[in-house]
Amino acid sequence: MIRGIVKSSLEVFAFLCLVVLKLLQPLVRFRLLVVGFHRFGHLALEPEVYLSRPKTSDRRVIDLWSLGKAGNRANEYLASQWSSVVNTQPSWLVGALQRAGRRLPPLALENPKLSIHGPDNALDKSTPHLKFSDAEHQQGREQLMKMGLDPYKPIVCLIVRDASHYQSRGEKESAGYSFLNFDISSFEETAFALAGLGYQVMRMGAGTEKPFAVDAPGIFDYAKSEYRSEFLDVYIAGTCTFAISTQTGPDAVCLAFRRPVYYVDVTRFSQFFFGTQIAFWNPAQIHLSGKRLSLKQILDSPVFWLKDPDDFLRHGVEVVRSTPSELAEMSVAFAKLAADGFRGSDEWRMQNESAFSILELGMGERGRLTFGLPTAPLNPLFAKRHAGWFLE
Repeated sequence: MIRGIVKSSLEVFAFLCLVVLKLLQPLVRFRLLVVGFHRFGHLALEPEVYLSRPKTSDRRVIDLWSLGKAGNRANEYLASQWSSVVNTQPSWLVGALQRAGRRLPPLALENPKLSIHGPDNALDKSTPHLKFSDAEHQQGREQLMKMGLDPYKPIVCLIVRDASHYQSRGEKESAGYSFLNFDISSFEETAFALAGLGYQVMRMGAGTEKPFAVDAPGIFDYAKSEYRSEFLDVYIAGTCTFAISTQTGPDAVCLAFRRPVYYVDVTRFSQFFFGTQIAFWNPAQIHLSGKRLSLKQILDSPVFWLKDPDDFLRHGVEVVRSTPSELAEMSVAFAKLAADGFRGSDEWRMQNESAFSILELGMGERGRLTFGLPTAPLNPLFAKRHAGWFLE
């Protein structure tokens, strides 16, 4: 009974709020912004992309943000950082205003859809909205030293998706997720090769992953370590030299802080970051009806826009991934490109221009509205070896 009274009172309060906000509309416009708070990457990047987009009107606007309920967020430290940047409101209030607006549409407030992508190439045209304080930098450096790492030497984040997160919760992913998951052992050669170049390699994760069976100086399985914390999850990803990723949570934190990310063996193109030049990539080899597809053929097929991993199975897609040696070689090539300030060769720049043209034409208006202009470069070694068939 008490719960029903509270719910009814809240609905009445929300309706009254909407009436007042509607009356104020000639002077100021209010919007509701609800972040995908339960997913690490979305909590990091949705506000960043939105805030980085160019303003389209001089009219005064007040955004009311919801970052979810405490305890339900993917990372409480990250949520607290955003709370100091945006106008955060209690989730119960924003939710009540949304529900009241749905029941009485003429009073509903604008509720822009947030995305980790965006049509304005926002990450390429802005600086990060989140920053670490001097005290946080000191805290982060001290923690890195406790792990046996040198905070003043370059660090590479190794971000590898597997099925362990859902398994740890007693859940099971569908068969289609085999297209997205990787075995961390495939990156052992990569870790050794990068360590040989003087990089410190930090295997990132939530702690439920399969252990990274590498015991060598400069290679650290942070995901399985006692030092893991919500602060360090963000600090390491936000200050690394670059990351190597298979498209999962922490890499979005890297992008939010404008740290370059090399994405290996991209399969789910619809979820990739084509609209930013700090996302580098190579595709997995996609086969359909026994035929290996070029980039143009991928765009001309249903494969490019597939989102549900099980749809890859329904369409009969087969994927050939890079071997561990190829992953290591391409990661080294990327590391050398980064050390060179991402200048690259004239041939590589021409190959990228070709890829951008194919993507822009093939994605059409849908692509422009989703990603903006394609600016994500190919891995230079992949382009050198495979441009002949991939960009044909």
